[in-house]
Amino acid sequence: MKKFLTCLALFAVISTVSAQSRTLNKPVVCDATATVFRTLVEEFKETPQWRGQNPQQGTSVVLTVNLTTGSWTLVEYTSITACVIAVGENSSSAWGIPV
Repeated sequence: MKKFLTCLALFAVISTVSAQSRTLNKPVVCDATATVFRTLVEEFKETPQWRGQNPQQGTSVVLTVNLTTGSWTLVEYTSITACVIAVGENSSSAWGIPV
């Protein structure tokens, strides 16, 4: 019961803090879609692990991961242009299992 109450209190604090959203403008690197994916595969040895589509914007998003090193890249792309949204290290599944 104590754990439940702690989680409930934490959720209340997080909900209050996150009630004020803000827009961030951060630089992203874009290039031809074929160039971006070729670089990810050949230079960084990352392969697509997840893909989703945004029909309203006409874009797709893919998460590529190097299964050996754990590096990852999140890319939003069209058939013409791909933009690197975020990169990182130490990837794991949503359940904490190293990928």
